[in-house]
Amino acid sequence: MIDRTSSSDLASTPVVAVRPELDAMAALYEMYAREVHHLAVVADDDVVGLVSAAELLQGIAARYPKAAATVGSLCVVPGPRVEATDGIEVAAQRMIDARTDAVLVVRDGHVCGVLTAVDLVRSIAQGRAAPVEVEGGGR
Repeated sequence: MIDRTSSSDLASTPVVAVRPELDAMAALYEMYAREVHHLAVVADDDVVGLVSAAELLQGIAARYPKAAATVGSLCVVPGPRVEATDGIEVAAQRMIDARTDAVLVVRDGHVCGVLTAVDLVRSIAQGRAAPVEVEGGGR
């Protein structure tokens, strides 16, 4: 069976974005205030990376108390991404390949969402992923 659910069907929107020069602690506060665990990192109106709360916390701890950390120094560049029309199996494989738990979802060159491993698991648990029988009974 394959799944016809697209990455954009499950992605979190709107995308919360920050600039790379933002202090990591300020980024953590932004995550807390917006109730998200990942931020798109934007420079010159182009999304260049993705950063998680865990990456920010690890970066802050590694530099403490000597220096402050910026988001740009801690984010994954380029941010792992999928096209909005890509199936969720493509997004899951991209997460595995990038060793991350989230990908940016892109439509027409612009980020339109963030898809996380939690979103994928939630869709399975809620039965939202719509399996389709593949001709010949393959997987």
